[in-house]
Amino acid sequence: MENLTEPAHEVQLSGETPHCGVEPCSEAAAVAIAGKQLCIQHFVPLCTREVELRIDVLKKSPYDASATEALKNFVTSCVEQARKLVEDDRLAAEPVRSRLQEFLRSVSQTASHLRRSPRLISSVPIILRREDSGRTWEEETWTITVSLHGASLVCRHPVETGGSLMLSKRDRSSRVQARVVYCRYNSEGWREIGVELLDRDNFWGLSQAAAV
Repeated sequence: MENLTEPAHEVQLSGETPHCGVEPCSEAAAVAIAGKQLCIQHFVPLCTREVELRIDVLKKSPYDASATEALKNFVTSCVEQARKLVEDDRLAAEPVRSRLQEFLRSVSQTASHLRRSPRLISSVPIILRREDSGRTWEEETWTITVSLHGASLVCRHPVETGGSLMLSKRDRSSRVQARVVYCRYNSEGWREIGVELLDRDNFWGLSQAAAV
């Protein structure tokens, strides 16, 4: 995203009425990002692209707490200003409001999936169970990576993003409720799912030092 590569980004409503800084756009600016004036039409795609680029970098790199926090702050600023724009009576046109509201839903969902802690490659044998009326199943499987707040693991049964699962140790000494955050096939052809642990942290018994 042009001119938005500095570590700290400021997103705020434009207090003036200059033209949008994206050439050759001549629309009035509504939002300022790192000093760059943007109209509403360019605010949404440019912010979306910036968020996607940063997430892609985070996924391909070791866990970076400062970069993750910077992205969260940027997303929070984008969300706050988008909400103010939605509430602005001057933006009464429904297409504009609908686009901003869709942006809010999309970027908020993206932010909720940001990794909260480092991942470690670790094959831990577990029992995976779905408890649902008419669709209950259970399987023995193993993790691919684990973190203080979640894991990626092999799953032979179809699951849906946002669905609930129960994880337990093989000896069933402890278990944890989890939410599916992604489902895909890995390079080896296995169905791989990512889960967020819901009712307890550090189910895997990781030390903070080991997880960094």
